[in-house]
Amino acid sequence: MSEDDALNTPVMRQFAEVKTQHPDSIVFFRMGDFYEMFQDDAKDASLLLDITLTKRQNQIPMAGIPYHAAEGYIARLLSAGRKVVVCEQVKSDDPKAKIMLREVVRIITPGTVVEDHLLSGYQNNYLSVFWQEKNTVYLAFADVTTAELVYFYYTATEKEKIKDTIERFSPKELLYAETSKQSIPELGRDRQLILTPLLPEFLPSDKQTGAQVLVHVLDCYLKYNYRQHNFSFKSPRLIDESEFLGLDERTISHLELVENENNKNHTLFGILNRCTTPSGKRYLRQRILFPTRNPEMIRSHWDKIEILISGKKERIQVQTKLSEMIDMERVLARFRGGKASPRDMNGIQKTISAYGSVKETLDTIAFPFADLSKELVLFGTLLEERVFPGELPVFLGNSPFIKAGYSKEYDLATLAKEKGKDWILELEEREKKESGLSSLKIRYNKILGYFFEISRMQAKDAPDHFVKKQTLVTGERFTSPELEEKERSILEADEITERIEKEEFDFLIAEALKSFPNFLQMATEVASLDYHISLTQCKEEYQWIRPEIREDGKMILTDARHPVVEAFLPLGDRFVPNSLDLDPKEDSIAILTGPNMAGKSTYMRQVAINQILFQMGSYLPIKSASLPIVDRIFTRIGSGDNLTTGESTFFVEMKETAYILSQFTENSLILFDEVGRGTSTYDGLSIAWAIIEFLSGNFPRPKTIFATHYHELTELEKGKGIFNLYLDTFEKEGEVLFLKKVKKGKSKQSFGIYVAKLAGLPKEVTERASNILLGLESKKREIKVRKEEPLLFGNLLESTLPGKSVSEERILKKLKNLSINSIPPIEALQILEELSRWSKEKE
Repeated sequence: MSEDDALNTPVMRQFAEVKTQHPDSIVFFRMGDFYEMFQDDAKDASLLLDITLTKRQNQIPMAGIPYHAAEGYIARLLSAGRKVVVCEQVKSDDPKAKIMLREVVRIITPGTVVEDHLLSGYQNNYLSVFWQEKNTVYLAFADVTTAELVYFYYTATEKEKIKDTIERFSPKELLYAETSKQSIPELGRDRQLILTPLLPEFLPSDKQTGAQVLVHVLDCYLKYNYRQHNFSFKSPRLIDESEFLGLDERTISHLELVENENNKNHTLFGILNRCTTPSGKRYLRQRILFPTRNPEMIRSHWDKIEILISGKKERIQVQTKLSEMIDMERVLARFRGGKASPRDMNGIQKTISAYGSVKETLDTIAFPFADLSKELVLFGTLLEERVFPGELPVFLGNSPFIKAGYSKEYDLATLAKEKGKDWILELEEREKKESGLSSLKIRYNKILGYFFEISRMQAKDAPDHFVKKQTLVTGERFTSPELEEKERSILEADEITERIEKEEFDFLIAEALKSFPNFLQMATEVASLDYHISLTQCKEEYQWIRPEIREDGKMILTDARHPVVEAFLPLGDRFVPNSLDLDPKEDSIAILTGPNMAGKSTYMRQVAINQILFQMGSYLPIKSASLPIVDRIFTRIGSGDNLTTGESTFFVEMKETAYILSQFTENSLILFDEVGRGTSTYDGLSIAWAIIEFLSGNFPRPKTIFATHYHELTELEKGKGIFNLYLDTFEKEGEVLFLKKVKKGKSKQSFGIYVAKLAGLPKEVTERASNILLGLESKKREIKVRKEEPLLFGNLLESTLPGKSVSEERILKKLKNLSINSIPPIEALQILEELSRWSKEKE
């Protein structure tokens, strides 16, 4: 058979039709007990799923998986950034049909999953919509599993802000219209995001604009993916960025707030996460990424923590109850997506009961916690009246679902299922005893149902109430009115229990969804409580202190620590705390110097993390602190190439620096680490120098820490708002001790060669480097000594020479306008060289 012939079969024509409609997805095509994949889908799946690639009719690539194991394979495909179309067998209305029909029942994409095994409990699963109207971009983020829906709008030119927002929400899938594809910003290289173009039927009408479009698109896409199920969201909420502390993707990454390449626990989230519930973990993650700028909200968080500190016994009781609660948001999402389990009703019942207990306990310590709504109280009553009180089945039919005594019909059917076998045995024993027929047996097959079977020799003595059903070579088969009645009860029992259980299950799901807003409110209360308990535990475990809010813009941290670094120090090591005092009107820009490994990066990061904790409403790892509310935190720490766009390390560094310098305000916190390293020393130093001057030229100035190895920058201390800090060291007999203590002033040296020695560079390399360094420092001292010479020489020239050339006038003018202490070494060297050339020409 040729390949064309193999493709031109009824089954393959069915597959081709589905694949044409879903070219960007892997089609799971149901055939008996397997989902089969064909052609390119099979090739891709065999690689991604590590399954055998075969051929159908020796022509068409094919790979398959057992249908009952599909969930695990689907999870792996989604994690690889693929979509899955599930195509099931359905009965045909045509009795003469020769093959089963297939129908798409579900399209599974990373942004629309509701199944627990496909989701992370501590992270939202966002589906994003990117929509452009003329010069305005609307950006929505919807979590199908929690019903959250928020949106932003920007001008089309604000690509960096759009990019930062997408990166911060980390959606798994982004919907867009083809007309706006070019406006979508390029995201980070490691960001795994499926871009899904909208089908024509998803596009809005001309009358729909803004938020209306976003909701319309989401509604169409979810109906298309789920077919028979509808999803609703909370009212779409326009997010005002002024409500939150701004954190771009680079800052989130640099500070390792929620992710760490080596160890996920070594993050701020990992340290703070003492949450008992999945919704609490998601709430914590959101608060880390979106700290508030509202002072009243910050104080409210602190007040709640104080209550929980004083009510430790009650807090422990509450945590026990929280552990009994299920993830209501995700359960309701499964209800809406047709993925409900009877066992979920157990969880809901326990959650409603536990919530009531939590409320009673919290009332005794005056912790604010909403009452359970009347609707949920009534729903809890429904469950108590109708649902079996023991462990419920994962699937209907596996064990009882309805409570005994609720339905007489159900009780009788259940009894028949449970006692049917005993009834048959009892009847067999009685009939055998009364008839005296030793060969009499009650048997069953699918054609005849239940029947009496008597040997041929004894069949003539069958009781009068037996009715013959079948004659065999070896005997006769009979039935009786009583056997038929018991058979009817037994065979109908499954049908009756199945019908009643499904009716009750569907009814309870519908009732639960009627109370959808009440359940969401309950989930929010639980998440917030769990969040505050988590922060309280951190306060107690790490001895954190409540800070103060100040209005004058000053940032004062006394003996602050880095919470993540401190938590993972080796046994016996102690974190060295450090202080900081920034004043936007006075000393606002700190130039931080010190050796490699001395702790400059840790110091800067701990300042930023303490600010984030502060605006989360957390206590801080400090001795004391009074902090302002900042609008943005910018970090320029570390760097890397962007090979996909051909951008070098230095170019990426300069792009990020340019973004900071164009976006900061007087209320921003800026952390620069070694800016200018990616180019020549003179270029890098000049750029760093100019950046600091630019920042100090603003008033009030942004709060800035500028870490550098360019010791020449410390000369800027005499400029407005600039001061020096350094990491102290102790040196003796060639050994260096990094004290990790920040002090005012300049560092002595970088100890780079010493660090290189520690790292294992060959001895001959480090010794040669030391000799080279001595020579360079000697040359530098010579330049420093000669620094005053051009001024003296220039004054002498000006007083003695009657006529001066243009070149001489330029030099003299520059020298007169600069004080000796403010001339950068590079510029002084250039002046020396020009004067040297000039003097030689005069000679």
